[in-house]
Amino acid sequence: MPRGSFVSRSQLRVDPERTEELISAFDRRAHLVDSAPGFQRLEVWRGTEPGEITMVSWWSDRASFSSYMRSEEHRVSHSRIDPELQRGIKLEHLGGYELVAD
Repeated sequence: MPRGSFVSRSQLRVDPERTEELISAFDRRAHLVDSAPGFQRLEVWRGTEPGEITMVSWWSDRASFSSYMRSEEHRVSHSRIDPELQRGIKLEHLGGYELVAD
C-alpha cells in the first residue's frame, strides 16, 4: 500500500446469540461501497470475545473514506440492516489509520 493509504476499523459488539445474524447481514451486503472512489476492500472479522465483530476497510486515502461515509450509498447500505438487529449493535470503537511507513 502506498503512503497516504487509509484503513478504517470499526469494533462492534452484539448479543452473542445474534453474532451469526450480523455476519449474515455482512454476507448479504449490497456491495455499494465496492464502486466508491478510492475503495479497495472490506473484511469482517469475528473476535475472540462472544459477540465481538471487527469491520476493516482499506481506502486509497482518508478523503475517499470520508466522502463515502457522507454518501447516499452509505445511507442506503445501512438502511438495509434489520432495524431490530441494528438497535442491538454497539459501536465500541471507530478508528482510522493512515499509512506513514512500511
